[in-house]
Amino acid sequence: MTDKYDDLAAGAERGDLTVKLGTVRRGEAAAAAARSALMDATGATTEQEVVQIAVGRPPAGTKRGPSPVVRARVPQALKDRVHALAEREQRDESDIVREAVAAYVKLREVS
Repeated sequence: MTDKYDDLAAGAERGDLTVKLGTVRRGEAAAAAARSALMDATGATTEQEVVQIAVGRPPAGTKRGPSPVVRARVPQALKDRVHALAEREQRDESDIVREAVAAYVKLREVS
């Protein structure tokens, strides 16, 4: 099954795929089709289950609930580097910053 998706992805990246007439959906029809595709792909029966699967479980030992925010000002050049890294790795900037802060704190917490 993965080979089929890999082949489709490679074709899409090359621009080899064409749209079949009458298959373009917009608005609510597109949203409904996307929800249905996500439910089929994940085996979920509700939208809430799809969200839970997409978000995943919190790491072991952590409690559910609000996530506090840590704010800091940084030079524009550093912000630009974080943004470029996030784009290159196809991740959110907040993921990069969270990972960096965790690594820094771990490095400084010498037992």
